[in-house]
Amino acid sequence: MTETDSTLSPADAALALLGEGCALQALTPEVSPRRYFRVASVASDVDVDVAGVTGAGESTSWLVVLSPTPAPQATTGFLADLDIRVPQIGKVIDGAYLVEDLGDRHLVHEPTAVNYQELLKQWRVLSTAQLPAAHPNLALALDHKLFDFELGMFRDCYLLDYRALSLSAAELGAVNDAIKELAQLASAGPLCLQHRDFHSRNILLPEHGDGAWIDHQDLRIGPLFYDLASLYTDAYADLPDDVYALLRDQVAPLGASFGLDPGAAEERFLLTALQRILKALGTFGKVLANGRNDFQPAETQARLLALALLDQLAIYPELRKLISQT
Repeated sequence: MTETDSTLSPADAALALLGEGCALQALTPEVSPRRYFRVASVASDVDVDVAGVTGAGESTSWLVVLSPTPAPQATTGFLADLDIRVPQIGKVIDGAYLVEDLGDRHLVHEPTAVNYQELLKQWRVLSTAQLPAAHPNLALALDHKLFDFELGMFRDCYLLDYRALSLSAAELGAVNDAIKELAQLASAGPLCLQHRDFHSRNILLPEHGDGAWIDHQDLRIGPLFYDLASLYTDAYADLPDDVYALLRDQVAPLGASFGLDPGAAEERFLLTALQRILKALGTFGKVLANGRNDFQPAETQARLLALALLDQLAIYPELRKLISQT
C-alpha cells in the first residue's frame, strides 16, 4: 500500500474529519502503526455531530484512525459484498480516516465454540471467493518469499535481539536451514483467500448483530490452512478445549474439499501453524524489545505453542532447543 501523511496530529485529524470542538481519547495501541481514537468530549458551545451520518440517514458512531497507509476501502467493500460484516469507513483524508465504532468487545473476550462456529461459517465464504481483477491485493500472496522474510524476523528480532542468544556458527546454520525449508513447506498449496491476521483480537463482537472482521487490509491468497492455523495458534486467547477440538476438526474436511487426503492435510496444517507462530514470535520480540511489556503474556503463550508444534512434527530439534532456553 502507498504510504500517506504520518505526521498528522490527533487534534488536526479530529478537526478535519469531525469539525471543531472534539476531544479524543486514545485507545490501546496494537502492533500495527495505526492508532485509534474515540471522541471523549465535545465542547458545550459547539454544535458537533460526532456520530456522523450514513448515506441511508442512520446515525453511526465513528473512531478516528491515524494511519500511514490508506483506509482499507477495497477490502472493506469486498468483504461487505460477501455479507461478511466489517466496520464501514467514513470520511477519509490523507493520513487519517473515520471507521465505524462497533465497541471494544472482541472474540478474545468470549472465545466460545458457538462464536468460533459462526466465524468459521463466514470464513468458508471467503475461502471460495475470488478477488476481482481490479482489486489492489490481487498481486499479493502468502508465498515462500514472504514466509522466508517473516521467519528471518523470528531469527533476528526474537532469537538474536529479544532473547539475546549467542548462536554458534552451527546453531545459526541450523536455524537458517530450518527457515529456508519451513518457508517452502508452509507455503505449499492448495491456495485460497486468507484474512492474513485472523485471531481473536481482530474479530469484534458488537452489542447487536453479527461479529465483524477488522485489520483485514492485508487480505490475500495463501496456503489453504493459513487462517485456520492462525486461529489455532492465537497467542492472545485462552482457548477452551472444545474450541481447539473444533478447529482441529476442520482440517480433514477442508483438506478433502481441495483434494488432500487426511494425512497430507494434517501435516500441511501443522507446518502452516508452525510458520505462523514463529512469525508471531518475531513480531512479539520486536515490540517487546521496544518496551511493549504488555505483550509478554502473548510471547509466553506463543513460545509454548511453538514448542508443542515442533514436538508434534518432530522436526528442527536444534531450533526447539533454542526456543526452549530460559
